[in-house]
Amino acid sequence: VDLIKTRMMAVNTPIEMRYTSILNAFRSILATEGVRSLWRGMPVVFTCAGPAHGAYFASYEAMKRNLGNKLGRNNPIGHMIAGAGASLVHDAVMTPVDAVKQRMQKLKSSYRSSWHCSTSMWKEEGVRSFYRSYGTQICMNVPQQCVHFMAYERIKHHLNPNNEYRPMIHIVSGGLAGGLAAAITTPFDVCKTLLNTQPTVTEGSKQPAIRGIANALTTIYRVAGVSGFYKGWAPRMLTIAPSTAICWWVYEMFKFSLTD
Repeated sequence: VDLIKTRMMAVNTPIEMRYTSILNAFRSILATEGVRSLWRGMPVVFTCAGPAHGAYFASYEAMKRNLGNKLGRNNPIGHMIAGAGASLVHDAVMTPVDAVKQRMQKLKSSYRSSWHCSTSMWKEEGVRSFYRSYGTQICMNVPQQCVHFMAYERIKHHLNPNNEYRPMIHIVSGGLAGGLAAAITTPFDVCKTLLNTQPTVTEGSKQPAIRGIANALTTIYRVAGVSGFYKGWAPRMLTIAPSTAICWWVYEMFKFSLTD
């Protein structure tokens, strides 16, 4: 689903190669590229996701505890600030990973593996190519995580006021919060995808053709109009909602088992 999301969000794909729906994309990719292509770029994600999420939740809990002492235990402002701080820590690790993953996922990618993609980017474009979308990533993930953590804590508190370990409550709360946050921040993900999957350089220059979030926003609007900012919103929600549901369930399980 993540590969389909990237393909559908790519506004620089030729019109005749664009997908009309998730099912159309799934069938087309299976028919022309095979089932293995659906997992292109995933090895580098599997390698780095564990440490990134560990730092993510550790920083969130530390900030939530400190802010809770000042603002009150269930203050939504505290949850939003803690979520924003956790996002900054997470994105410092995952932005280069996303750059490699999306280069691997784009249509007709020439890279043989994640390692080949990483070394090619380093040699041909330098270290800055890994952080080309970092500004957009922050603009997307800081508000996304503010909404995500605030919504999760509010929904969980409403459904589970005694803060007990109840797996189904954590799954439902995580899924609803993740889906809501994903829907709100889809335009920034479209910008990030454009920055990560655009042609490497302009002719005769070592600079990327599109630089920065402002340039990406105007390019998307010029090419696809307002609807272009919501390309791929459905597969984005289908990717994020289940993953956040599982993530919160596993996190809360370990949190309760280690603290009891």
